[in-house]
Amino acid sequence: MPSRYDVFYNGGIYHIYDKTIDCREIFIPKLADEFIDIFSYYRSELSSSLRYSLFKKLPEETHNSKLKKIFVNSHFMIEIFSFSLQPNHYHFLIKQLKENGIIKFMSNILNSITHYYNKGIHRKGPIFLPQFISKRIKNQEQLTYTSRYIHTNCFAHQLVNNPEDIFEYPYSSIKPFISKSNPLKIRTDEIMSSFGYDQSKFKQFILNNAVDQKMREMVKYTFDWIR
Repeated sequence: MPSRYDVFYNGGIYHIYDKTIDCREIFIPKLADEFIDIFSYYRSELSSSLRYSLFKKLPEETHNSKLKKIFVNSHFMIEIFSFSLQPNHYHFLIKQLKENGIIKFMSNILNSITHYYNKGIHRKGPIFLPQFISKRIKNQEQLTYTSRYIHTNCFAHQLVNNPEDIFEYPYSSIKPFISKSNPLKIRTDEIMSSFGYDQSKFKQFILNNAVDQKMREMVKYTFDWIR
């Protein structure tokens, strides 16, 4: 959880990230899909009345009815601008809409995925480092570049082979930026405004930095290994 020095303001946009203890790889396909469902659920303030684990067990009709309400924008505590999951870490670019929205959101999603993971392997204890890191976004340029960093992370960490494969990576928010499909209700307009809402310009912006970012990651890991 965040340190006592973290202060999140309504209307503020933040890059939030953390990694697992001992670089444990938890976000393999099944758990990555589960985590996406979890954070989509806990984004809504309506989730406070029912834990996600119990929500999943509701009768189908009741489940679907509540899910529709969960996805109503006016109930969101936070908005997700970008996200990406790698096997041992996550990145979010999110905006706080309601008081303590980020703290509640992060607490709920990390507790939920930890419980789900531990239950599956009969384990106890935390799976993430104690405090997630948060950086406040200060201007439009920083917003667009942070989004690019998050979306190219899968290529930088060699989870996809080619820069173009970034647009097919299933565990990021890239799809709504390059298509009309947006089932998770990712907030794209503030970032896309930098490109005149032109998807081809956004794609080129992503590709222009992908190789450089991968090289920087390789240098960083090499340095960590030899020192």
